Amino acid sequence: MAGVDILATAMNGGNAAFIANLYAKWVEAPDSVDPDFASLFAALGDDARSVLSDAAGASWAPRPVSFERPAAPSAPGKDAPLSRQGTIDSIRALMFIRAYRVRGHLQADLDPLGLREPGPHPELDPATYGFTEADMDRPIFIDMVLGRETATMREIIAILRESYCGKIGVEFMHIQDPEQKSWIQRRVEGAPWRTALDAAGKRRVLTQLTEAEGFETFCQRRYVGTKRFGLEGGESTIPALHAIIETAAEGGVGEIAIGMPHRGRLNTLVNIVKKPFTAVFSEFGGESFKPDAVQGSGDVKYHLGTSTDVMIAGRKVHLSLQPNPSHLEAVDPVVAGKVRARQDMAGDTRGRRSVMGILMHGDAAFAGQGLVYETLAMSQLIGYRTGGTVHIVVNNQIGFTTVPAHAYSGLYCTDVAKSVQSPIFHVNGDDPEAVSFIARLATEFRMEFGVDVVIDLVCYRRHGHNETDEPAFTQPLMYQAIRGRKTTRTLYAERLAAEGAVSTAESDQIHKDFVATLEEAYKAAASYKPNKADWLEGHWAGLNSARDEDGETEEPTAISLETLRRIGDALAHVPEGFEVNPKIARQLDAKAEMIRTGEGIDWATGEALAFGSLLLEGHRVRLSGEDCQRGTFSQRHAVLIDQTN
Repeated sequence: MAGVDILATAMNGGNAAFIANLYAKWVEAPDSVDPDFASLFAALGDDARSVLSDAAGASWAPRPVSFERPAAPSAPGKDAPLSRQGTIDSIRALMFIRAYRVRGHLQADLDPLGLREPGPHPELDPATYGFTEADMDRPIFIDMVLGRETATMREIIAILRESYCGKIGVEFMHIQDPEQKSWIQRRVEGAPWRTALDAAGKRRVLTQLTEAEGFETFCQRRYVGTKRFGLEGGESTIPALHAIIETAAEGGVGEIAIGMPHRGRLNTLVNIVKKPFTAVFSEFGGESFKPDAVQGSGDVKYHLGTSTDVMIAGRKVHLSLQPNPSHLEAVDPVVAGKVRARQDMAGDTRGRRSVMGILMHGDAAFAGQGLVYETLAMSQLIGYRTGGTVHIVVNNQIGFTTVPAHAYSGLYCTDVAKSVQSPIFHVNGDDPEAVSFIARLATEFRMEFGVDVVIDLVCYRRHGHNETDEPAFTQPLMYQAIRGRKTTRTLYAERLAAEGAVSTAESDQIHKDFVATLEEAYKAAASYKPNKADWLEGHWAGLNSARDEDGETEEPTAISLETLRRIGDALAHVPEGFEVNPKIARQLDAKAEMIRTGEGIDWATGEALAFGSLLLEGHRVRLSGEDCQRGTFSQRHAVLIDQTN
């Protein structure tokens, strides 16, 4: 609870000698110091004790005879001495503040349904630090921590509750990098999300919510009983995605690859990646999603992907939503690999900020599928890092049918992200402004530090796993609460009307205009025919089938003997002055003999010849992993390591 940073303020100037010497006296004879200091020193952790021991000097060094200090004002200047009580207050207040930074999320108001009320925690109770009601209004010197030189405990508690126990809960004190911790701390303390949006920004978020909810409601009405894995209850995902993409574009990102499961995919397709409503409604009506002349996967609507270019902040940004099968998290490494490859193609091999991945997850999948950890674990490896992925967990608190208490052992479904020291921002999905703020903050963190970041968007699922499922079979109390709850969009519209930011009439008109757009697209869908395949755009433009009428490929693939020998000579070549391992040298000599005679060529050499031919034609070839550096059975050595250096 009490690390080195707890003492950073108190160990200043004259305070340092006073506290260090008092600590040294306590070590020798605990009963010889004031009981308040004795209990304080006993509560300190190992790191803090080390700091005090170092400050006190060697154990055999002479100690001052007296520890008395002159009385001082309660709110001293930078160099004024603290009274004994003032020193105790300062240290305890700093310990209390740190406890909120570590544990405040435990009492955050995250559940829109109110089914899980946060309980008390002793480390967040001022009484644990010796503060009583009589101490609440006494000024305490905290040396600009929380942006205040002095503050009463009542004021400190109010700031901390607002910062760490509101609609946002932040887990960041597990991060080892002090700069990252400080960056987050500065941006969340004081609850800046309360005033982050002006009236225009609030109207924009309301419009995005209206589009998210309106699409789902329209589909529910027009296509009754059709499976679509709707986003109802998690509509704040759409404003979050808008905020992430806009912030990334403003930071210089030119391309974003998105991977996600079924839930909310159709909503994301139309409202984020801008697939025409008409095309989606046409598919609902039974039309194919692809032109007859193009072979495709034939998959269902909520597996499909698409791509588009959008203009954001005066920049063209390419968005692509990857297709994804029923194995939900299988898309994670696909997105990471695509982002890495696109960065390489753009020449962004150092900062890796130009292309970004967004991965969306369900709560049960994020906690339960090993592929999530495997992808996280590779996120900072030299050969695989992508400058950080933004993860959004659309946490409907039920997975398929199981509540968190039966689904995973940790406190949160996001606990696995702590393994790579990602910050985790928990946010109540029924507060769209908090969601939008956190989405921007998380993206800025990724752009600043180039690491993965996780948003845990705590929401609910208004319908069952799909639109024909009955969730009350297993969770009757949860769905009783859901049935009685207004939608996120309705609650936000009422809030904006009460604030005077957007009137009820204006929010109703936003809704009517969007419904009219959907109705128009619905009518046009009856005659809609796709004229191109979405996936054959961008770098794939102009790609045609290579098969003849019999299904055979006629494309010649052979290369000249001269080219083969040129590649083979390169394979067997050792740089001048390079000390190769003698066993590998013999293998390279054998390869050289294969190339010279054309006999006995093994599959590893043949594979390398093929890769070399692609490189000569200007194509990128990337090999990764230990099998490429050494070769499972030592027949392939794509990497040579000098044996002396």
